[in-house]
Amino acid sequence: MSTKTKPLFSALLSCLARTRLARTRLALTSLTLCGLIAINSASAELPAADFETAMKKYLDSATGQKALGSTVETYFQKKQAEMASAQENKEKDELEQQLKNPVTVDITGNPVKGPANAKITIVEFTDFQCPYCKRGADVIAQVVKAYPNDVKVAFKNLPLPFHKEAMPAAKAALAANKQGKFWEFYTELFNNQGQLSTAFYEATAKKVGLNVEKWKTDMAAPETETQIKADMAIAEKNGIQGTPGFFVGGVAVKGAYPFEHFKMIIDKLLAK
Repeated sequence: MSTKTKPLFSALLSCLARTRLARTRLALTSLTLCGLIAINSASAELPAADFETAMKKYLDSATGQKALGSTVETYFQKKQAEMASAQENKEKDELEQQLKNPVTVDITGNPVKGPANAKITIVEFTDFQCPYCKRGADVIAQVVKAYPNDVKVAFKNLPLPFHKEAMPAAKAALAANKQGKFWEFYTELFNNQGQLSTAFYEATAKKVGLNVEKWKTDMAAPETETQIKADMAIAEKNGIQGTPGFFVGGVAVKGAYPFEHFKMIIDKLLAK
């Protein structure tokens, strides 16, 4: 390889090494060069030595470098599209399987909002300190508004260990539930994630009209933490390891997906 060509390949290899497909790309580059050499050698019927000289000259040229770069880029664009399509098909197959075999999640004792006879129950596993859970809560609000007669929501706590206010916030919300004010507390917690603290919980208890002394007692009660840990165990049992996590009519949604994703699942379930 000429001294002019070496910098080109050094830059190319450096770039390729920074991607997940580095090994594949390196192999492709080698194959591309071999293919170009073989094809051009055969068509021009040049001796190998003469062709090598011609090829080096070509790769040193702006035209040759552009052609090689274009070939590699086109290949990987095609591969990325194929991988995206394969992943999409996999997710569709998994969804169809879940629609046929929905998961049943016990919501006994959990806060619920929506019509008692709703056709679809969304079980929400969340962490009040998680910013992605706030996104999930906003999407669920959209869903409830779009399907007021067909959807109800059941709440389960899944406080993550690295969020120091997640467990206290969960206890505060469940204590509010003892006085029928869970969803009001839920909204205040998500709308003020940056203020979560003991002082904020007490101020919120007053704001939503709770008997504060009873609320404090319920928040500290052992059964409150027991309920939270029971929710966490159900999440683990059903493969929910991060937040937010949902089961939409028994179909798992792991993450803060947009409204359209929930709508797609709900419409499929209603169509059944």
